[in-house]
Order: sequence, then C-alpha cells, then structure tokens
Amino acid sequence: MEIDNETRKSRNETLRALLAALDLNAPGERMHAERVAVYSVATGEELGLSEDDLLILRYAALLHDVGKTKLDGGLLSKVGQLSEAELDVLRRHAEYSVKLVESYDFLQPAIPGIQSHHERWNGAGYPSGLRGDEIPVAAQIIGMCEAFDVMMNGAAWKSSTTREIALEEIQRGSGLEWNPAVVEAFLKVERIIQPIGSE
Repeated sequence: MEIDNETRKSRNETLRALLAALDLNAPGERMHAERVAVYSVATGEELGLSEDDLLILRYAALLHDVGKTKLDGGLLSKVGQLSEAELDVLRRHAEYSVKLVESYDFLQPAIPGIQSHHERWNGAGYPSGLRGDEIPVAAQIIGMCEAFDVMMNGAAWKSSTTREIALEEIQRGSGLEWNPAVVEAFLKVERIIQPIGSE
C-alpha cells in the first residue's frame, strides 16, 4: 500500500503520542516497544513477510503494550513477584491496548498482533489459549521478541541476563513457547541487529 508523506507524518505523530502517554505511566516502556519493533520487523523480513505486512507488524510491535497506560503505575513498577490478583490485572493490558488502538482505521490490521502477543505455541498463553498456527504470525513474532528484550534489559519484576543466556532461553522455548520457524529467523538476524539501547 502506497502511503503519501502527509499520511505517513500523521500516522507517525499518532504513534509518538500513544508511546509518549505509555512512557509517562510506565517509564522505559517506549524504549522497550521500539526495541521489540526493531527485532520484530527484522524477523518478519527474514520470514519473507510482504512490505504491507511488515508495516502492520511494526505498528503492532510498537503498540503491543500501550494498554499499560490504563494500569496503575505502582503495579507496573513493583519490584519482585506479583500476586495472582496482580497478575490478573496486568494480563488485561493486551485487551486495553486493543481498546486504545481500535478507533484508528490504519491500526485495525495490527489488532490481532497486539491482542495475541502473549499466546504461546503450546497453548499455555493468554488471553485465549491459542496454540500453533491459530496464533497470528505478527503475535508469534512480537511475543518472542518481547521475551528476548525483557531477558536482555530486565523489568521491575525480572533482572536482566546476558545475551548468551537469553539466546539459550529462546532456543529452549522453540517448539514449546515459540514457533520454531520464528526462532530460526530471529536467530539469523539477531546478531546483525543494532537495537535502540536502554535508557
């Protein structure tokens, strides 16, 4: 799909505004989203996705966690293990993300990737327990790339680890948490990606 400069500029302003709101409520989340987008688009390109699908994947990856603007900042920054009740609240962020983007026509195709990025290849994810190819390809890619980024950069509830350990974890999850084809594509491109650094 051809996008003129004015449309591209308007869409980028919308993305920046949504990410700025996210970062206000959850500092560091914008950089996380941008890193996940870099990893996701590179992986999607290696998998042979079309230009149109790569653009939609970029939108979904940037906005996969934007629903965290609707959550209590104290919960998002809480250090250590979360209770089951807190986890239940946190897991609603994908639903809130969809609600935030669904009013934008150009983001409609990104909704499946946003909504299902916590589904897992073996059916153990959420919110719907999808498994295998039931999971939209964009969501398969974003979910794996997000996991890698959290391992590499940490989160309030998880310490960061080394690149070697993170890559071992991703490989260990191939066929269980992640589509093996997505893992293989990611491993091919990861070593040449220069993602945006941590803040």
